Amino acid sequence: MPAGSAAERLNAVAGLLRQLTTIRPKEAKLTVGLDLGSSAIKVIALGARKGLGARPIVSQNLQPFDPNGTSDPSGVIKTALAALKTPVHAVNLSVSGPWVIMRIVEMPAMKPAELRQALPFEAQRYLPFNLQDVVIDGVVLGPSDAKKHWVLIVACKKELIDRRIDWVKKAGYEVALIDVDALAVANGFLAVQGRQAGEHPVALVDIGAQLSNLVIFKGSSPYLVRDIPWGGEKLLRQVAEQLKKEVDAIRNELQQDQPDPQRTEALKAATEPLVTELQLSFDYFENRFGQPPDQVLISGGLAHLPGLVEALKSHLTQTVATWSPIKGLSSQYAVAYGLALRTN
Repeated sequence: MPAGSAAERLNAVAGLLRQLTTIRPKEAKLTVGLDLGSSAIKVIALGARKGLGARPIVSQNLQPFDPNGTSDPSGVIKTALAALKTPVHAVNLSVSGPWVIMRIVEMPAMKPAELRQALPFEAQRYLPFNLQDVVIDGVVLGPSDAKKHWVLIVACKKELIDRRIDWVKKAGYEVALIDVDALAVANGFLAVQGRQAGEHPVALVDIGAQLSNLVIFKGSSPYLVRDIPWGGEKLLRQVAEQLKKEVDAIRNELQQDQPDPQRTEALKAATEPLVTELQLSFDYFENRFGQPPDQVLISGGLAHLPGLVEALKSHLTQTVATWSPIKGLSSQYAVAYGLALRTN
């Protein structure tokens, strides 16, 4: 978002969800997506499209950092963006976590201006925060019957938005726009798959160090979006506890991909909390929309951890596979890639 006063910045953020699930045809020459994770910062710069192919990746970088070592990652942001070796003025940023509330609700069909006026009154039914402390927006997904629509409502605490903007500005850059992690992943998926409605629902699961972002598509729209408080750090701690080893030792062992029946069983047990949350979401989706997803696509920093997909397959009846937005790009860049696709 453009620089300016706090009021100006919050007004700009008021468009939080506008066209979140639309890859707009007019594209800038260079856009940068910055995924500010809990243990690493991922950045991608995309150039202008040439012909009918995907927008080219101009540069990319992953910068790890210790979240316990600093409460201000602006220095790491500066290092990550400088490593792109290309002129960057502004970045596309995203938010996630307990301060971001996402709900799919039924609302009467109405004009866009009327919908925007009605959103705060509908959102306050689901918010654990005061209305004056949040930014609220929404997007119509599709009809639920002749007179109603399904609407995705997102609310984010202003404090979280302001804090992330301040980090980027302290690093010497501007924020062009703000998205939501899960919907950035969804945008990357739509850019690759196109906007044709699929025959069966598909679930995207982006697994980070602390959170997993879940999106379930019905056709080309995300009809369930949520953050699950489970990630790589919990997985490692649970495996280490079961095998009575240190977390660092388990991290190294898992990366080596050497067969170990005990570790395989520990990995299966450690993924059960995630699977439980996924199953609850799949059941909810089926009860509400008639059909559960038949495919689960995994991205994020944990996607290529040896044994993870096999562990999830042992619990789920759906097809499970790793997924990356484009060939040759690590799946841990799924959020950053989806962010970089967006333009003003």
